[in-house]
Amino acid sequence: MKFFIEFNPCRECKDIIREANESLSMDEGSKKLLRHITYNHTEVAQAIIEELPKQADKENFPWFR
Repeated sequence: MKFFIEFNPCRECKDIIREANESLSMDEGSKKLLRHITYNHTEVAQAIIEELPKQADKENFPWFR
């Protein structure tokens, strides 16, 4: 699954991306960047959550309210 999001990367984001391009494997770089974005850029995490499909309640009992 790919997400295309617009946000202003901070200095640490840019450093992680540069480091990933230079030395880390793409998997390690991706993990590190995703971890950084998740914990430090809540607006990005919220945008991703809003775009994910919503699941219907599994236990939707119309007679129970």
